[in-house]
Amino acid sequence: MNAPSRTVMKAEPALPFWKQPIRFGAAAPRLKPQARATLIRQLATLAAVMPISDAVATLARQPGKGAEKAALAATHRAVQAGVPLAAALPPASFSADIKATIAAGEASGRLPLLLNRLADSLEAQAALRSRLLAALAYPALLIVVALAVIIAMLVFVVPSIAEQLADSGQPLPLLTRAVLGASGFLAQWGVLIGALVLAFAGAFFLALRREPSRARIDRWLLRLPGIGRWISELEAVRWARLLSTMSAAGLPLAEALSLTAPTLGNAEWRDSTRKIAAQVRAGSSLSAALPLLPNPPGLLLALAQSGEASGRLAPLLDSAAITLDRQLSDRSRTALALAEPLIILVLGAVVGLIILAVLLPILQLNTLAGSNLGGLS
Repeated sequence: MNAPSRTVMKAEPALPFWKQPIRFGAAAPRLKPQARATLIRQLATLAAVMPISDAVATLARQPGKGAEKAALAATHRAVQAGVPLAAALPPASFSADIKATIAAGEASGRLPLLLNRLADSLEAQAALRSRLLAALAYPALLIVVALAVIIAMLVFVVPSIAEQLADSGQPLPLLTRAVLGASGFLAQWGVLIGALVLAFAGAFFLALRREPSRARIDRWLLRLPGIGRWISELEAVRWARLLSTMSAAGLPLAEALSLTAPTLGNAEWRDSTRKIAAQVRAGSSLSAALPLLPNPPGLLLALAQSGEASGRLAPLLDSAAITLDRQLSDRSRTALALAEPLIILVLGAVVGLIILAVLLPILQLNTLAGSNLGGLS
Protein backbone atom coordinates (compact mmCIF):
# COMPACT_ATOMS: atom_id res chain seq x y z
CA MET A 1 0.00 0.00 0.00
CA ASN A 2 1.14 3.51 -0.72
CA ALA A 3 1.93 5.65 2.27
CA PRO A 4 -0.58 8.42 2.79
CA SER A 5 0.65 11.71 1.41
CA ARG A 6 1.42 14.47 3.85
CA THR A 7 1.06 18.17 3.26
CA VAL A 8 4.15 20.06 4.27
CA MET A 9 3.26 23.35 5.91
CA LYS A 10 5.72 26.22 5.98
CA ALA A 11 6.33 27.59 9.42
CA GLU A 12 5.49 31.24 9.70
CA PRO A 13 8.18 33.50 11.13
CA ALA A 14 7.72 33.90 14.87
CA LEU A 15 6.70 37.29 16.20
CA PRO A 16 8.34 38.79 19.28
CA PHE A 17 6.44 37.42 22.26
CA TRP A 18 5.06 40.83 23.26
CA LYS A 19 3.26 40.95 19.89
CA GLN A 20 1.78 37.45 20.15
CA PRO A 21 -1.83 37.35 21.42
CA ILE A 22 -2.31 35.37 24.62
CA ARG A 23 -5.84 34.11 25.14
CA PHE A 24 -7.07 32.89 28.50
CA GLY A 25 -10.85 33.03 28.62
CA ALA A 26 -12.82 35.90 27.18
CA ALA A 27 -11.04 38.72 25.36
CA ALA A 28 -10.31 41.78 27.49
CA PRO A 29 -11.99 45.05 26.51
CA ARG A 30 -10.25 48.25 25.47
CA LEU A 31 -9.15 50.61 28.21
CA LYS A 32 -9.38 54.38 28.30
CA PRO A 33 -6.00 56.18 28.28
CA GLN A 34 -6.36 57.38 31.89
CA ALA A 35 -7.38 53.92 33.13
CA ARG A 36 -4.40 52.35 31.33
CA ALA A 37 -2.01 54.87 32.87
CA THR A 38 -3.46 54.27 36.34
CA LEU A 39 -3.05 50.48 36.06
CA ILE A 40 0.57 50.81 34.95
CA ARG A 41 1.28 53.23 37.82
CA GLN A 42 -0.26 50.84 40.36
CA LEU A 43 1.69 47.96 38.88
CA ALA A 44 4.94 49.97 39.07
CA THR A 45 4.32 50.84 42.73
CA LEU A 46 3.62 47.23 43.73
CA ALA A 47 6.41 45.75 41.57
CA ALA A 48 8.96 47.76 43.58
CA VAL A 49 8.08 45.86 46.80
CA MET A 50 6.89 42.42 45.66
CA PRO A 51 7.26 39.91 42.79
CA ILE A 52 5.36 40.87 39.65
CA SER A 53 3.07 37.83 39.92
CA ASP A 54 2.00 38.93 43.41
CA ALA A 55 1.56 42.52 42.20
CA VAL A 56 -0.77 41.40 39.41
CA ALA A 57 -2.70 39.14 41.81
CA THR A 58 -3.10 42.03 44.29
CA LEU A 59 -4.47 44.34 41.61
CA ALA A 60 -6.78 41.64 40.26
CA ARG A 61 -8.37 41.25 43.71
CA GLN A 62 -9.12 44.96 44.08
CA PRO A 63 -12.60 46.30 43.26
CA GLY A 64 -12.79 48.30 40.06
CA LYS A 65 -14.68 48.98 36.86
CA GLY A 66 -15.60 46.20 34.46
CA ALA A 67 -12.99 46.96 31.78
CA GLU A 68 -10.09 47.22 34.25
CA LYS A 69 -11.23 44.10 36.13
CA ALA A 70 -11.45 42.10 32.88
CA ALA A 71 -7.98 43.23 31.74
CA LEU A 72 -6.42 42.42 35.13
CA ALA A 73 -8.20 39.06 35.31
CA ALA A 74 -6.89 38.07 31.87
CA THR A 75 -3.37 39.20 32.83
CA HIS A 76 -3.54 37.33 36.14
CA ARG A 77 -4.59 34.07 34.48
CA ALA A 78 -1.75 34.32 31.96
CA VAL A 79 0.89 35.16 34.60
CA GLN A 80 -0.29 32.21 36.73
CA ALA A 81 0.24 30.00 33.69
CA GLY A 82 3.89 31.09 33.53
CA VAL A 83 3.59 33.67 30.76
CA PRO A 84 5.88 36.76 31.06
CA LEU A 85 4.07 39.97 31.99
CA ALA A 86 4.65 41.61 28.58
CA ALA A 87 2.98 38.73 26.77
CA ALA A 88 0.29 38.33 29.45
CA LEU A 89 -1.09 41.85 28.98
CA PRO A 90 -4.14 41.65 26.66
CA PRO A 91 -3.38 43.22 23.24
CA ALA A 92 -6.82 44.85 23.16
CA SER A 93 -6.06 46.72 26.40
CA PHE A 94 -2.33 47.44 26.05
CA SER A 95 -0.67 48.51 22.80
CA ALA A 96 2.47 46.94 21.33
CA ASP A 97 4.75 49.79 22.47
CA ILE A 98 3.67 49.29 26.11
CA LYS A 99 4.22 45.54 25.88
CA ALA A 100 7.62 46.00 24.22
CA THR A 101 8.80 48.42 26.90
CA ILE A 102 7.73 46.00 29.65
CA ALA A 103 9.44 43.13 27.80
CA ALA A 104 12.68 45.11 27.70
CA GLY A 105 12.32 45.84 31.42
CA GLU A 106 11.85 42.13 32.20
CA ALA A 107 14.86 41.20 30.07
CA SER A 108 17.13 43.83 31.67
CA GLY A 109 15.98 43.29 35.27
CA ARG A 110 14.84 46.94 35.55
CA LEU A 111 11.11 46.33 35.38
CA PRO A 112 10.01 48.58 38.32
CA LEU A 113 12.07 51.50 36.99
CA LEU A 114 10.75 51.16 33.44
CA LEU A 115 7.19 50.68 34.66
CA ASN A 116 7.50 54.01 36.45
CA ARG A 117 8.87 55.69 33.32
CA LEU A 118 6.10 54.13 31.27
CA ALA A 119 3.49 55.34 33.77
CA ASP A 120 4.96 58.86 33.60
CA SER A 121 4.69 58.78 29.80
CA LEU A 122 1.12 57.45 29.74
CA GLU A 123 -0.04 59.92 32.40
CA ALA A 124 1.49 62.81 30.48
CA GLN A 125 -0.28 61.70 27.29
CA ALA A 126 -3.60 61.32 29.10
CA ALA A 127 -3.16 64.73 30.77
CA LEU A 128 -2.46 66.43 27.44
CA ARG A 129 -5.51 64.80 25.90
CA SER A 130 -7.70 65.82 28.86
CA ARG A 131 -6.46 69.43 28.75
CA LEU A 132 -7.17 69.76 25.05
CA LEU A 133 -10.65 68.24 25.37
CA ALA A 134 -11.48 70.42 28.38
CA ALA A 135 -10.27 73.53 26.56
CA LEU A 136 -12.36 72.76 23.46
CA ALA A 137 -15.50 71.75 25.36
CA TYR A 138 -16.71 75.25 26.31
CA PRO A 139 -16.27 76.89 22.86
CA ALA A 140 -17.94 73.89 21.20
CA LEU A 141 -20.89 74.02 23.62
CA LEU A 142 -21.15 77.78 23.12
CA ILE A 143 -21.31 77.43 19.33
CA VAL A 144 -23.91 74.64 19.49
CA VAL A 145 -26.20 76.55 21.89
CA ALA A 146 -25.90 79.81 19.95
CA LEU A 147 -26.62 78.12 16.61
CA ALA A 148 -29.64 76.38 18.14
CA VAL A 149 -30.96 79.75 19.40
CA ILE A 150 -30.43 81.39 15.99
CA ILE A 151 -32.15 78.56 14.12
CA ALA A 152 -35.06 78.56 16.59
CA MET A 153 -35.51 82.31 16.15
CA LEU A 154 -35.46 82.05 12.35
CA VAL A 155 -37.80 79.06 12.17
CA PHE A 156 -40.31 79.81 14.95
CA VAL A 157 -40.14 83.45 16.06
CA VAL A 158 -39.52 85.40 12.84
CA PRO A 159 -42.32 83.75 10.75
CA SER A 160 -44.97 84.58 13.36
CA ILE A 161 -43.87 88.24 13.44
CA ALA A 162 -43.61 88.31 9.63
CA GLU A 163 -47.36 87.71 9.31
CA GLN A 164 -48.11 90.76 11.48
CA LEU A 165 -45.62 92.90 9.53
CA ALA A 166 -47.13 91.82 6.22
CA ASP A 167 -50.62 92.85 7.42
CA SER A 168 -49.39 96.38 8.10
CA GLY A 169 -48.94 97.05 4.37
CA GLN A 170 -45.84 99.19 4.99
CA PRO A 171 -42.59 98.66 3.00
CA LEU A 172 -40.12 96.69 5.09
CA PRO A 173 -36.46 97.71 5.66
CA LEU A 174 -33.74 95.87 3.75
CA LEU A 175 -32.42 94.14 6.88
CA THR A 176 -35.90 92.87 7.73
CA ARG A 177 -36.44 91.57 4.20
CA ALA A 178 -33.07 89.78 4.34
CA VAL A 179 -33.89 88.11 7.67
CA LEU A 180 -37.37 87.12 6.43
CA GLY A 181 -35.80 85.62 3.31
CA ALA A 182 -33.33 83.64 5.40
CA SER A 183 -36.17 82.48 7.64
CA GLY A 184 -38.28 81.35 4.66
CA PHE A 185 -35.31 79.58 3.05
CA LEU A 186 -34.51 77.75 6.29
CA ALA A 187 -38.15 76.78 6.84
CA GLN A 188 -38.44 75.41 3.29
CA TRP A 189 -35.06 73.76 2.89
CA GLY A 190 -33.91 73.26 6.49
CA VAL A 191 -34.68 69.53 6.62
CA LEU A 192 -32.85 68.91 3.35
CA ILE A 193 -29.87 70.98 4.45
CA GLY A 194 -29.74 69.08 7.77
CA ALA A 195 -29.87 65.75 5.93
CA LEU A 196 -27.07 66.85 3.58
CA VAL A 197 -24.92 67.98 6.52
CA LEU A 198 -25.44 64.64 8.29
CA ALA A 199 -24.69 62.73 5.07
CA PHE A 200 -21.51 64.75 4.53
CA ALA A 201 -20.42 64.18 8.13
CA GLY A 202 -21.09 60.44 7.80
CA ALA A 203 -19.14 60.28 4.54
CA PHE A 204 -16.28 62.19 6.15
CA PHE A 205 -16.06 59.80 9.12
CA LEU A 206 -16.28 56.80 6.80
CA ALA A 207 -13.43 58.28 4.75
CA LEU A 208 -11.37 58.57 7.94
CA ARG A 209 -11.71 54.80 8.37
CA ARG A 210 -10.13 54.14 4.96
CA GLU A 211 -6.36 54.48 5.01
CA PRO A 212 -5.92 56.18 1.59
CA SER A 213 -8.60 58.77 2.34
CA ARG A 214 -7.29 59.28 5.88
CA ALA A 215 -3.78 59.85 4.51
CA ARG A 216 -5.03 62.50 2.07
CA ILE A 217 -7.01 64.29 4.80
CA ASP A 218 -4.05 64.20 7.21
CA ARG A 219 -1.75 65.54 4.49
CA TRP A 220 -4.19 68.37 3.79
CA LEU A 221 -4.54 69.23 7.49
CA LEU A 222 -0.76 69.56 7.85
CA ARG A 223 -0.74 72.19 5.09
CA LEU A 224 -3.34 74.41 6.79
CA PRO A 225 -1.87 77.58 8.34
CA GLY A 226 -1.80 77.39 12.12
CA ILE A 227 -3.63 74.06 12.33
CA GLY A 228 -0.81 72.19 10.55
CA ARG A 229 1.78 73.51 12.98
CA TRP A 230 -0.44 72.64 15.95
CA ILE A 231 -0.91 69.04 14.70
CA SER A 232 2.83 68.64 14.07
CA GLU A 233 3.67 69.80 17.60
CA LEU A 234 1.05 67.48 19.07
CA GLU A 235 2.49 64.51 17.16
CA ALA A 236 6.04 65.57 18.04
CA VAL A 237 5.21 65.43 21.77
CA ARG A 238 3.83 61.90 21.43
CA TRP A 239 6.72 60.83 19.15
CA ALA A 240 9.45 62.11 21.47
CA ARG A 241 7.83 60.81 24.65
CA LEU A 242 7.27 57.25 23.37
CA LEU A 243 10.67 57.02 21.71
CA SER A 244 12.32 58.27 24.91
CA THR A 245 10.54 55.67 27.04
CA MET A 246 11.38 52.77 24.72
CA SER A 247 14.99 53.90 24.25
CA ALA A 248 15.40 54.05 28.03
CA ALA A 249 14.02 50.51 28.19
CA GLY A 250 16.91 49.33 26.02
CA LEU A 251 14.97 48.59 22.85
CA PRO A 252 16.94 48.93 19.60
CA LEU A 253 16.27 52.30 17.97
CA ALA A 254 14.78 50.80 14.80
CA GLU A 255 12.42 48.60 16.82
CA ALA A 256 11.43 51.54 19.04
CA LEU A 257 10.64 53.66 15.95
CA SER A 258 8.57 50.84 14.43
CA LEU A 259 6.54 50.55 17.64
CA THR A 260 6.11 54.32 17.91
CA ALA A 261 4.69 54.68 14.38
CA PRO A 262 1.27 52.99 14.94
CA THR A 263 0.57 55.10 18.03
CA LEU A 264 0.69 58.40 16.10
CA GLY A 265 -2.59 59.95 15.06
CA ASN A 266 -1.49 61.59 11.80
CA ALA A 267 -0.91 59.29 8.80
CA GLU A 268 1.94 61.46 7.48
CA TRP A 269 3.79 61.17 10.79
CA ARG A 270 3.16 57.42 10.89
CA ASP A 271 4.52 56.87 7.38
CA SER A 272 7.51 59.13 7.98
CA THR A 273 8.37 57.32 11.22
CA ARG A 274 8.24 53.96 9.42
CA LYS A 275 10.59 55.32 6.75
CA ILE A 276 12.97 56.57 9.45
CA ALA A 277 12.88 53.12 11.09
CA ALA A 278 13.73 51.49 7.77
CA GLN A 279 16.67 53.85 7.22
CA VAL A 280 17.97 53.33 10.76
CA ARG A 281 17.65 49.58 10.30
CA ALA A 282 19.69 49.90 7.10
CA GLY A 283 22.49 51.64 8.99
CA SER A 284 21.59 55.33 8.79
CA SER A 285 21.77 57.59 11.82
CA LEU A 286 18.64 59.03 13.37
CA SER A 287 19.87 62.59 12.76
CA ALA A 288 20.22 61.97 9.03
CA ALA A 289 16.68 60.54 8.75
CA LEU A 290 14.84 63.06 10.97
CA PRO A 291 14.14 65.55 8.12
CA LEU A 292 11.66 62.97 6.78
CA LEU A 293 9.24 64.04 9.53
CA PRO A 294 6.58 66.49 8.24
CA ASN A 295 7.08 69.99 9.71
CA PRO A 296 9.04 68.81 12.77
CA PRO A 297 9.63 71.42 15.50
CA GLY A 298 13.18 72.75 15.49
CA LEU A 299 13.59 71.94 19.18
CA LEU A 300 12.87 68.25 18.52
CA LEU A 301 15.46 68.10 15.73
CA ALA A 302 18.11 69.87 17.77
CA LEU A 303 17.69 67.80 20.94
CA ALA A 304 17.41 64.49 19.04
CA GLN A 305 20.62 65.22 17.14
CA SER A 306 22.42 66.27 20.34
CA GLY A 307 21.13 63.23 22.19
CA GLU A 308 22.29 60.82 19.50
CA ALA A 309 25.72 62.47 19.31
CA SER A 310 26.23 62.46 23.09
CA GLY A 311 24.69 59.03 23.78
CA ARG A 312 21.89 60.62 25.84
CA LEU A 313 19.04 60.19 23.38
CA ALA A 314 16.39 59.09 25.89
CA PRO A 315 16.75 61.97 28.42
CA LEU A 316 17.01 64.65 25.72
CA LEU A 317 13.96 63.30 23.88
CA ASP A 318 12.09 63.35 27.18
CA SER A 319 13.20 66.96 27.70
CA ALA A 320 11.97 67.82 24.19
CA ALA A 321 8.58 66.21 24.92
CA ILE A 322 8.18 68.13 28.21
CA THR A 323 9.12 71.49 26.64
CA LEU A 324 6.94 71.01 23.55
CA ASP A 325 4.04 69.85 25.74
CA ARG A 326 4.29 73.01 27.84
CA GLN A 327 4.54 75.25 24.77
CA LEU A 328 1.61 73.51 23.11
CA SER A 329 -0.55 73.83 26.23
CA ASP A 330 0.30 77.52 26.64
CA ARG A 331 -0.37 78.30 22.98
CA SER A 332 -3.65 76.37 22.97
CA ARG A 333 -4.78 78.09 26.17
CA THR A 334 -3.99 81.52 24.69
CA ALA A 335 -5.73 80.77 21.39
CA LEU A 336 -8.87 79.51 23.11
CA ALA A 337 -8.89 82.47 25.52
CA LEU A 338 -8.97 84.76 22.48
CA ALA A 339 -11.44 82.59 20.58
CA GLU A 340 -14.13 82.53 23.29
CA PRO A 341 -14.91 86.29 23.30
CA LEU A 342 -14.66 86.34 19.51
CA ILE A 343 -17.25 83.55 19.25
CA ILE A 344 -19.53 85.36 21.71
CA LEU A 345 -19.11 88.63 19.77
CA VAL A 346 -19.91 87.09 16.37
CA LEU A 347 -22.87 85.02 17.51
CA GLY A 348 -24.19 87.90 19.64
CA ALA A 349 -23.99 90.16 16.58
CA VAL A 350 -26.04 87.67 14.55
CA VAL A 351 -28.71 87.44 17.25
CA GLY A 352 -28.70 91.23 17.58
CA LEU A 353 -29.23 91.66 13.82
CA ILE A 354 -32.23 89.32 13.92
CA ILE A 355 -33.74 91.26 16.82
CA LEU A 356 -33.02 94.57 15.07
CA ALA A 357 -34.65 93.29 11.88
CA VAL A 358 -37.82 92.58 13.87
CA LEU A 359 -37.77 95.90 15.76
CA LEU A 360 -37.13 98.20 12.77
CA PRO A 361 -40.58 97.80 11.16
CA ILE A 362 -42.25 98.15 14.56
CA LEU A 363 -40.37 101.40 15.18
CA GLN A 364 -41.36 102.59 11.71
CA LEU A 365 -45.02 101.83 12.44
CA ASN A 366 -44.82 103.70 15.76
CA THR A 367 -43.22 106.70 14.03
CA LEU A 368 -45.86 106.65 11.28
CA ALA A 369 -48.69 106.39 13.82
CA GLY A 370 -47.22 109.27 15.82
CA SER A 371 -46.98 111.48 12.77
CA ASN A 372 -50.57 110.67 11.77
CA LEU A 373 -51.83 111.57 15.23
CA GLY A 374 -49.85 114.80 15.07
CA GLY A 375 -51.42 115.67 11.72
CA LEU A 376 -54.93 115.07 13.04
CA SER A 377 -54.37 117.32 16.00
